[in-house]
Amino acid sequence: MDANTESTGTDTETQPESEYLSEDDLNYSDTRESLLARMEEIRRTIQEMILENESVPEIERLELKEFNVDDERQSMHDAALDEEVSRVRERIEMEILERCYKRDLIKRDCWDSLKVKDRAVKAFHTEHEVTNYPLKERPQAEFDALRRVVNKRKAEQAQRAQEKAAEEETEDLSEAQSGVASSYSAELGLSHPDLYDQFSLHTTEQKLNQIVLLQDVIFQIKVALNAHFDKVYKQKVQEIARVKERNKQVKELLDELEVDEELWVPVLNDREVPERVFVVKDSEITAEKYLTPEQEKEEERKRLEEQKRLAAKSDDVRERALDDMMDGVLEAKKDSLLKSEVPQPEFVLAKPNNQWSEEEKKQFKEYEKKVKELNTEKDKYRKSLENEIKSLQKTTKEATDRFDEGLKKLFEMKIKSDMAICQEELKIKALNYSVLMEEVMKNEEMEQAQKLEEMSAQRKRMAEDLQKFEKDVELFQESYENILADDKAQDKDFRKEFSNLHKAHVDQLYKLFKRRPRGQKKNAMEELDAHRNMPEGLNQPVWEKFCQIRRTKIDTEHKIKATAATLAEMQATLLKRREADEAAKQDMECLATELENLREEKNNFLTDITVQFLLKQGQVEVTNTDLIPDYSESILLHRGKVEELNHTILTLGEQKIATMVQTKDFRKGIIQVEWDNTMRRMQIEDLKNKERDIQKLRLTEDHKEYLKSDSDSRVCKQAISMKETQALQTKNFQKDVKYRKQKIRHLQAQTAIKERKNAALDKQIQDMHVTVSQMRHIYEASATEENEALNTEQRYQEVLLVQRLKDTARYQMEKLAFLSAEAQHLRMRNVPSLVQIKYN
Repeated sequence: MDANTESTGTDTETQPESEYLSEDDLNYSDTRESLLARMEEIRRTIQEMILENESVPEIERLELKEFNVDDERQSMHDAALDEEVSRVRERIEMEILERCYKRDLIKRDCWDSLKVKDRAVKAFHTEHEVTNYPLKERPQAEFDALRRVVNKRKAEQAQRAQEKAAEEETEDLSEAQSGVASSYSAELGLSHPDLYDQFSLHTTEQKLNQIVLLQDVIFQIKVALNAHFDKVYKQKVQEIARVKERNKQVKELLDELEVDEELWVPVLNDREVPERVFVVKDSEITAEKYLTPEQEKEEERKRLEEQKRLAAKSDDVRERALDDMMDGVLEAKKDSLLKSEVPQPEFVLAKPNNQWSEEEKKQFKEYEKKVKELNTEKDKYRKSLENEIKSLQKTTKEATDRFDEGLKKLFEMKIKSDMAICQEELKIKALNYSVLMEEVMKNEEMEQAQKLEEMSAQRKRMAEDLQKFEKDVELFQESYENILADDKAQDKDFRKEFSNLHKAHVDQLYKLFKRRPRGQKKNAMEELDAHRNMPEGLNQPVWEKFCQIRRTKIDTEHKIKATAATLAEMQATLLKRREADEAAKQDMECLATELENLREEKNNFLTDITVQFLLKQGQVEVTNTDLIPDYSESILLHRGKVEELNHTILTLGEQKIATMVQTKDFRKGIIQVEWDNTMRRMQIEDLKNKERDIQKLRLTEDHKEYLKSDSDSRVCKQAISMKETQALQTKNFQKDVKYRKQKIRHLQAQTAIKERKNAALDKQIQDMHVTVSQMRHIYEASATEENEALNTEQRYQEVLLVQRLKDTARYQMEKLAFLSAEAQHLRMRNVPSLVQIKYN
């Protein structure tokens, strides 16, 4: 055992508790403690020796096992450790093996089984990416099913082509129905030519065949998209190679320009190269690598070989000469123009400027000229390199942008393909549901029919048993009635049996005949038949006869009671059986009704085919309250029918509008006639009133004179009167005109005075504006508080003055307008006018 192991065991053993020690331990505790102290001292000594051994040269260094105190115990300890290591290694290897097995299973099912691997293509300048469709190898059974369905469809189409007249209408209908698009597969050019029309899928076989064809359509859509995807993927790989080539050229140009610029280098990510998932890089392993002794020897051997190779390479004279002379290449590079320099003349550094000769000055001027020309050429060359770099980068940008645009088109195609696949899968699910429901309804119909047959057979047996039992009841009823008849006959024949006796004896016997025992029948009958009960004066043979008749009567009555009870029980059983038969009949009727409803539902389900349509926006006239419209109460109408109905509605609407216009014009004529009639009636009433007023009119002397005088004299008088009136009005008018003209001249003089005043005021305003501007400039030049207050007051006074002048001018203008209006009014008053008065 080594020193470290010893120390561990010692530390563990140096912590006893005295209360747990035995008596011997207590007796030898001192010895034990001294031994432990000695062991601790030895351990420290050995550790110091180990540390000292590590510090000595390697040639003098001892192996660690030489410091072991107990080799046997160390060997046992190492063996235990090796056993534990082996056990742990075996467990870890089994875990690794299990995980490798699971990995192989997952890889086989999810990767190796794929004919087309899941892959993506990402854009260069955006995060946009497009994925392909991972596809497995189609099984042979699927090919066989597809071949069978295609052959069957060709046979059906050939048979349909042979049919002539009866098939023409069907073909026309089929063409009209086939014009309804059900998915985007036709738009993508991938619709199967052998697909059934959606309106002709009635049988289960047709639906199953349609499912096979739709699955083939989905596969072809995926294959077509994958073909476009592969083209785009190869295009990206090629474009990356071109970008790298251009970057190499750009890097050379940048190195020539001595510019350190980071270039954009596109790479394929893990989604674009999914095979990287199976490659584990050393950087991904965080745990320290464990090497077995054999692997360590192999690694050491490789390291030594690499060192020998590097040493041999460093001693290669040819390589060193090549590196020294030609930078490691066999072909010399052309010197860059940017690094070329014009050598200075030797006298420039050897002599000062004032000691140059004329020839040296000419040489220096020539040198400066060459430097200037070289710098010009450098600038031109640098610009050409920069332009070339920009051109290469622009080419890269344009090429990657074109690729991104192509990727967008591929993405649109992928969206279209996804939509087409979802639509075809929706049709497949609808067909599967239809087939399943048809099978369920068929099984349910068979169960109901079988149950109905069983109930019918059971009811038939019940009817036969009931009929047989009814006959038994009828026979038992007849026997019961016979027994009743015998009992009544015995009662009637009682007096006849004793007709030879006295009536009193017969009555006594009849009373005894009606008496019945109360106890047990045998004892009671013996009691009734006792001799002491015999009436007096009756002989023994007669009494015995009476007793026998009474016994027969009582037996008959007991038999009647027993028969009645049995008959009642039989009738109750018959009633129950009839009720059971009626219930079975009702059950059969209910079951028959359910079966009929089920068959009707099945027929409706088979004829009510689920059809899928692609409807554009505007063709769906359904209220969309939820995310998905509810078509449960919707009706699919042909567009031609709707357009025809709309045309009919428009025609009827135009006819209605024309009728309404005619009605409006007719009503307008009626209203016009009514208005004319009302106007005529009012005119008649006015004429009557005028007539009545004329009749009631009182004539004065003037009126009478006017009526008596002739028209000529009346006209002459009116003319003379009018001339006199005209002359008087003319004289007054001229006087008024003269007065108004004088007033106008006076107002004009006042107006001229006001205008001069206004002009003076305008001039003052302009001067004030100038003053205000000057004061503003002065205020702006001197920003003291006193000048500010003074200027503010002055500006305030000037503003008040300007406002007063504006108010005065406005007031004078209003007064002048008023006077002008008054003059015009007076002028119009002096002009004679005639007013025509019309009396209605």
